[in-house]
Formats: sequence, C-alpha cells, structure tokens
Amino acid sequence: MRSKAALLYSILFFLSGATGLVYELLWVRVLYQSFGSTIQSVTTVVAAYMGGLGLGAWLFGRITDRSPRPAVLYGKLEIAIGVFGIISPLVLGLAHWIYLGTAGALGLGSAASVALRFGLAALVLLIPTTLMGGTLPVLTRALMGDDRGLLKPSLGRLYGLNTLGAMIGTALAGFVLIELVGVRASLWTTAAINLAIGAAAIVLGREQSLADPGRKPGEGQGLPTPRDHLHNLALILLALTAFASLLDEIAWTRVLIMVVGGSTYAFTLILLVFLLGIGLGSIIVARRSAPRLDTAVNAALAQGITGIGAALLFVFFGLLPSYIIAVFQIADLSAAARLFLMGVAVGAVVLIPAIGMGMTFPLLTDLTAREREARGADVGAAYALNTLGSILGAVLTGFVLIVALGTQTTLRLGLIVNGIAALALAVLASRGIAEGSAEDRRIRARVLTAGGLGTVALLAAVAAPGWSTRLIDLGPTIYARQPMDQAARRRFLEHRGVRQLAFREGPNATVSVWEGETGRSLRVNGKVDASDRGDMDTQIMIGLAPIVAHPGATSAFLIGQGTGVTTRVLARVPGMTRVKVVEIEPAVLAMDSLFHAVNDRVLSRPNVHVVVDDARSALQLDRERYDVIVSEPSNPWIAGIATLYTPEFFRIAKARLADDGVFCQWIQLYQLPLPIVAGIVRSLHQVFPHVNVWFGGTADLVVLASSRPITYDRTWLAQLIGPGGQLQALSREWLSIDAPDQYFGRQLLGDSGVAHLIARATFGHSDDRPRLEFVAARRFLDPGAAANAVFDSLVQLGTRETGASPFTLLRILAARPARRSGMERAQRRSSAGAGRHGASRFAARRGDGSAYWSGRTPDACPARRRAQQAVRCLRLAGRTGCRRRHRPDTRRDVVVGRSGLPLGRSRIPGGRRLGRGAGDLSPSVPRRIPVAGPRADRVGRAGAACGQRAALRGCAAPGVGPLSRIGGGCGTPGGPV
Repeated sequence: MRSKAALLYSILFFLSGATGLVYELLWVRVLYQSFGSTIQSVTTVVAAYMGGLGLGAWLFGRITDRSPRPAVLYGKLEIAIGVFGIISPLVLGLAHWIYLGTAGALGLGSAASVALRFGLAALVLLIPTTLMGGTLPVLTRALMGDDRGLLKPSLGRLYGLNTLGAMIGTALAGFVLIELVGVRASLWTTAAINLAIGAAAIVLGREQSLADPGRKPGEGQGLPTPRDHLHNLALILLALTAFASLLDEIAWTRVLIMVVGGSTYAFTLILLVFLLGIGLGSIIVARRSAPRLDTAVNAALAQGITGIGAALLFVFFGLLPSYIIAVFQIADLSAAARLFLMGVAVGAVVLIPAIGMGMTFPLLTDLTAREREARGADVGAAYALNTLGSILGAVLTGFVLIVALGTQTTLRLGLIVNGIAALALAVLASRGIAEGSAEDRRIRARVLTAGGLGTVALLAAVAAPGWSTRLIDLGPTIYARQPMDQAARRRFLEHRGVRQLAFREGPNATVSVWEGETGRSLRVNGKVDASDRGDMDTQIMIGLAPIVAHPGATSAFLIGQGTGVTTRVLARVPGMTRVKVVEIEPAVLAMDSLFHAVNDRVLSRPNVHVVVDDARSALQLDRERYDVIVSEPSNPWIAGIATLYTPEFFRIAKARLADDGVFCQWIQLYQLPLPIVAGIVRSLHQVFPHVNVWFGGTADLVVLASSRPITYDRTWLAQLIGPGGQLQALSREWLSIDAPDQYFGRQLLGDSGVAHLIARATFGHSDDRPRLEFVAARRFLDPGAAANAVFDSLVQLGTRETGASPFTLLRILAARPARRSGMERAQRRSSAGAGRHGASRFAARRGDGSAYWSGRTPDACPARRRAQQAVRCLRLAGRTGCRRRHRPDTRRDVVVGRSGLPLGRSRIPGGRRLGRGAGDLSPSVPRRIPVAGPRADRVGRAGAACGQRAALRGCAAPGVGPLSRIGGGCGTPGGPV
C-alpha cells in the first residue's frame, strides 16, 4: 500500500483504538451495575470481552486472506461496530432484565450465578468484540499487501498506534466523558465516530486491491522454516507472556492503589500508563522484518527489558510512600497537578516493563508467521493465542494467585516467566551459530544483554527483598497531608506506637487491622473504614436511628460489615428475627474475631446471616422485603462506591422495603462541600418523600428516608435505650445519652430543614452520569476540604425548624470525647483506633471505669469548633442570655460535665461558665469525670488561664492527678502524673 494511504489508515486505526477503549469502559461500567463489581463479575466480564477479541482475530484473519480489498472489509467492520454502539444501551438493558429475572427467580448459588453472568456478558459482548478483534489482522493484511517483509512494521505500527489511541480513549472516558457527557450520550458519540471511520476506510479502500484475492488459507504455503524450534517456542510464548502481562497489570494495580489511593482517577492513571508503554514498545519495533535470528534475539531482549523493569519495583518500592508524602506536602497544589505527580510514581513502576511487553507481541508474531508469505491468518492466530493467555492471566491472578500467594509472590511469578522467556529465546537464537561468524558478531551483544537481563530477572524473583506489609499499608494519600518535618515523616513511615495485628489480601481488596493507644482500626486498601473507638458513635447511630424510626422492626438489611458494631445494634433490637449482612470482601469477615470486644460475636447469632456479594447486585436479586435497610459503604471517592448513592440504587432499595420501611444512608461530610451533600440528599428525596438528617459524629451524617412520614414513638425509644434497654449501655457510653429524650439532640434536620438543604443542591448524580465518583475523587486530592464548615451550615439550617433543641445539641457536642485531627494523628502516629475520616478518641479507662485523658491535639481541634458551632446555634435561637456583645479572644468558656450549673445564663444542662465574655469555647471535658484538677470547682486552672493557651490544664479522675492537656487543649503534651 502506498505510504500516503498507509498513513491515513494508521490515523483511522488510532481513532479506532480510542473508540474501542471508550466502548470497553462504558459497557463494563453498565454491566457492573447489573452484575456487581466483585472479582467474579469483573473477571467474567473481562474474560468475555477478551474472548470475543480473540475469536474475531482468528476468524477475520482467515477471511481477510480471501478478500480482494481488505481495507474495505476493515471499513465494514468499523461501521458494524458503530451500529452496535448505537443500539448497545438497549442490548445492555435487555441483559440486565434477563439477569435479574433469571437469577432472582431461581435463587442461583454462587457458581451458577457466575456462569449466568459470563453467559450474558458473552452474549452481549460477543458481536462487537468479535468485530473489534478482526480489525487488526484485516488492516495489517491491507497494509502489507503481498510483501511478507512488511508484516512486522505494519503490525508494529498499527498495534502501537491502536494502543496509543486506546490510551487517549481511556483518558477521555476516565476524565471527561463519563462525568460530563454521560454513559448513553458517550456511547452514541463514539458510535458516530466509528461510522465515520468506517466510511472513510471504504472510500480509501476502493482504490486498493490484492494481486491474488482468491487464494484460500493453506494454499501456496511457503517452505518450512529452518528453525521450527523458534516457531514452536514463539507460539508458546505468545500465550505465556500475555499471561504474565495481565498478571503484572493486576498485581501492580493492587499494589499501587495502596499508595496512590483507590479513586477512579487512580485506576484510570494506571491503565493509561500501561497502555502508553505497550504502544511505545510496539512502535519501537515497527521496522521491516529482519532475519528470524535477529527477530528472536530482539524478542529475548524485549522480555529481558520487561523482567528488569518489573524487578525495579522491588528495589524502589520503599521510596514510593515518601514520594507521595512529598507530593501532598506541596501547598496550594491543584488536584490535577497532584494527580500528574502521582502519575510519575505510577510510570516509575509500570512504564518500562510495559514497553517491553509492547515490543514482544509484534516480534513473536513475526516469528510464528510463514517466512515467504503474507497472511492475515498468521496475525489473527497470533492475536488469538495472545488473548487466550491474557484471559488465563486475568482469571488465575484474580481468583487464585493474589489470594493464595499474595501480591509479592504473584509478581515474582511474573518475573520468572519473563526471565525464562528471555533466556530461552536467547539460547535458541544462538544455537548452532559458529563462533566468530558474521551472524555471531551481529547478535552477540544482544544475546549477552538479553541473557544477562533474564538472569537478573530470575535472581530478583528469588532474592529481591520484599516490602513490609506495614509500609504498603500506610495510606499516605489519606493520612500524610498535615505539614511534616523530617522527623514527623520518619515517625509516620515507621508506624511508631502501633502494631499490625492482621494483614490479608482478599480477592477484591487488601484488609488489615491495626492496634495502638487509641484502639483498633480496620483498614481496607490502606484506608480506615471502621474502628472500635473513633467511629463507634457513627457505627452505633447508623443502626439505632432507623430502628428508632420504625417501632417493632423485625427484619434488616445491612450493607457493609466493618467491625460488626452496626450489625450488633440491629441484632440486639427486641423482636429482630432476621438481619442480612452483605459484605463484598471476604477478608473483612475474616477480621471479625479481632473486634469481638465491640461486636459481641454478632456473626454467631442465629438471627444474623452474611452474604458475600456486591451490595447492589445482592439487593436487586433479593426477593424478600425488609423493615430497615442500612447502607454504610465506604467513601464515595473510592472507585465503584458512588453507584450506591444514585437515585436508581435508592429505587432498588425502596422496592425491597416494606410499605412503612425506613432506609438509612451514611454520608461523609469531610472532603465534600455542602452542594454535593445537598445533592445526595436530593437524590434520596427524589425517591423517598420524607427525609430526616441526624448525625453520628460531626463529620458523619445519618440520613433516614421513608415513603411515610417519619415519626418517633417515645415508648419504643425508652424500650431501646431507656433503663434496662438492650442498647442502653452502648448509647450511654458512646452517644452520651443518659435519658431517652436526649436522643433527639442528634437530629439536625427534619422535613422542612431538608427542604432548605436540597434547595442548595447544585449537583446531580445518576447511573448514566455518575458525577459524584469524580467530584469526590477531586475533593479527595484536595486536602483543604473541611467537614466542620458543612456541619455548621447544617446546624444553622436546623435552627429554622420548630422544635429543634439547640440546648440538647450543645450538650451532646460538649459531652462527646474530643477527637484528634486525622492530619495531626497521621503526623504523630498511625491511624489505629481512628475514625474513617482520621478522627481519633483519646479516652482511656481505669480499672474502676473512670476516665482520664492524654495525648496531643492541634490548636484548631474539631472538639473546640464543634462547641463553637453549638454556641452559634444558641445565638441564632436567641437563648445565649449574654448581656453584652461577644468579643472574640477574651476569656474562654469551659463546659464541665455534671456540674449542674448553667453556662452563663443559658440554663444549658451540664454546663458551667468560668470567666466572663464568651469569646469561644475551650475543648469539652468528658462528662463522667467527677473531679477536675486540684480543685473540684475549677477545671485545672482553665478558669484563670485568661486565654493563655500554654497554661490550660486538663482534668483527671480521682487518684490519677491532673493531666497537662485534655482533648483539644493548647498546652504542652503530657500524661498521668
């Protein structure tokens, strides 16, 4: 083919690669909404997709050899792909309906459900992926014509450009299309591009024809190759190296999300860099076919590069957390700039070995093709073998290797494959070559280099030092945002003061449990998702709130097990006969025994049933109806979680609720501005006409929604948390509720307050346009987001409602034990015992049950701000009772538990005013401390401190003595004396 036409077809194939990846990402996303995002669903969809590509390559590789105009055939394939893209939303909807109807009605077990998912995915994706798989051999045949020497340059250039186009498609879908355009509109736009590509290819191809179009495959075969051992080895390695490539990609992803975070941008970034490397590698070898000897040596060198590049991860992995910390230490850095710098870290791990992988496929295909004949069938067969190896790599790595062996050992297996491939190709290529001959001189340096690299890869697989599970579990993108000096960074990297109790790499995520002075925490992919101290109020409240709103509830559905505290709350409700817990990661359930102290061995209760599945899929397939459904997933910035915040999901939940049932949704306040929080509440309100907003912690909302007005039965409430109630001890210890009426101090918004809130919503989120996943991910990369400002706004909205009690609210805020900032906590220690947003309690207990306090907290601590917010709430209500205008920074008010004296003239229970002028509040004092400092009538010397922060003193239980600081104080660190 003439060079100008070849250039035009190369551009078209570049665009085709972009559309192919956009299709893949969009179709897979839609299928996950039906099948769920468990490893079983992901693997079956990917296997079906790759299987279609391999089938198409093999089939159309044979057809193209009989076509007089392969370029026209290529154009027809592109048009057919575009037509399917137009109707694909309808086809995907039909598959969704069939899956739910069949699996739900038959109650299929795990194995049968996986088989059904694979069958439906194959049925839906078979036609378009078969067409896509045929484009490479067909267009390669068109470009090389009858010149066998053009096979490798044509294949290398096309494969490389198509992969680089796929990289562009990944960026467009991951950064722009899904969020701003939507899934359906993106599919139709992409289909239009395919139609245009096909039309252009047909117009160009009418001028091109082959000299021998009628030849059938197998006719006029070239002479047998003199080095059949190389041919056979290349066939084996086409599958084996593809297996290793998918193994590496999956294992790298599991490792890197522990370092750079598990947001949708992180996954997009990893795939983007991987495709960039493969595309560059293919273009590097896109030169006219050389003698088979040179091709074999180059293939050995490519595998050596892959092996040595993959081995470098073991060398410098220990530097990655430090690099990420440095990235987040740069002030005023935008989310885009921070993402780019994180991409540099990803490139350091992925780019070099991916280049080697990209070089390998064209070279091995050239070795397997017949020497003197240009055949599209050879390209198709090689691509089919390569795809088969990729399928095996995806299935075995996801299902078996990582779970059974761990990520490190899995990566070492990949190194072994690369090393053996490099050595085998180098040895066979040099076999029989006379020393000192022209061939020997030509290949000697490359053979030695390839052999050396392969040997190093094998040695690295056996002897390279691994990384510590403590190091990989740091979560630097989450917990290393506070400004740190060198000593603070070292303390953070060393996890001083905490120990790792358990570490397990499950099929879907990596799970660990840490223990420190502040308790135990459960981490998923390096992020704290639950704890036995810092999150207890939210974990209890999210189970208690919907039960209080539904008297006599007998059944509950819970999304997310965590530490099991919420499950315990639901299971202990009087009359509760059935609690179904859905947890996507089996490793989380394996950690249950480490939290028996707070979950009371709840999984052994007869009324508790656990299902391992994706929450959305499980709820769609469930045919039972529940009185209460509680959704407590992880943070919405984590890839895939945002599908549990869409109106479509809320409708699924509503369909599984009893007529008077209550749905409960956890919403984070940290890293989400008020308009986004309001948008989530508005999505709930679109489905449920009655919505109330409560709080667990001041960074956690508990949103109740129901089809009927939400009312509260005080008799039922007293039965739950009153004297002798099943949940009295938990609510008293962790929610600071001594009497049932105090429970209502945790309500922020009723129906009218919610109406004010959703009026501020400027944010829409749906299955078709899942904006929350992307906006939350950008906010995650922006460490300046604060939760307390949002909480303060909600408090002010709540004061507009009749019946809101600012006094009860202030009492709860003041009584809550102070929490340390997640930033500061990460700077000084690990997040063991911290809440999911990094907050951590400092309360410790003596043997007699009394409390004392110790530890540092930052000046601008959340406890003080919470109390300030409550005072502003009182001012808005006109009940502060102050006789003169408040002046900032004069004296400090200290809230003292059980003093029985008012705070100023406000008559707030449990408060005592020390000093004059309400400038702001010092940190709250734990309400159960009977003696404060050396004198019972004053809190240490806080009353006489007169704003001198260094002089503030803490309080202690009898016999412990005063402490140098209480939670949120501003003195010097200290402890019991």
